[in-house]
Amino acid sequence: MAKVVRTDRELELPGVDAGLRTAGHELVLLPDGIAEARLTEEASDAQLILMCYTPITRRVIEGARRLKGIVKYGVGIDAVDIAAAQERGIPVVNVPEYAEETVAEGAFALMMALAKNLKKLEKAMSTEGWVWPEAPLAGVRARGQDGRRGRSRPHRHELRAHGDGLSHARAFLRSVRRQGDAP
Repeated sequence: MAKVVRTDRELELPGVDAGLRTAGHELVLLPDGIAEARLTEEASDAQLILMCYTPITRRVIEGARRLKGIVKYGVGIDAVDIAAAQERGIPVVNVPEYAEETVAEGAFALMMALAKNLKKLEKAMSTEGWVWPEAPLAGVRARGQDGRRGRSRPHRHELRAHGDGLSHARAFLRSVRRQGDAP
């Protein structure tokens, strides 16, 4: 079977690792921050490299005589020398939906923290005790099932009826990504 080198072993992928081993592949797990020389040595007879953060340089690609593919378990492929891979006809793929929900949740949380001025409020509360928050610059508006405007602080039934906002954040992120792809 194939030799598979997976870098950034600190990012646990038990399902992937077990699946590769069950299929009879030799799996070599390498740590984050591995030196290029050691990675080149380990990948020299690998058919597949799975990576997240570790740079896959020209030297690594040229030294991997049996390499058939590079998989980035994440979004971007900027850590891979694409030109070197193309010269050898080695496909480089990524997982575009990786952490999409986590990014949407984080973006929504940051928007709310900014809108509610939470940093200033946290600082005031740590030095003065309880303080009343100032009026927000923005807030969440919920709409009920009939489309009428809800209260500025939505109640649980309104959120359940209207959704949690993540689908809208995901759609926004997709539209930004599409716009960024345009020439």
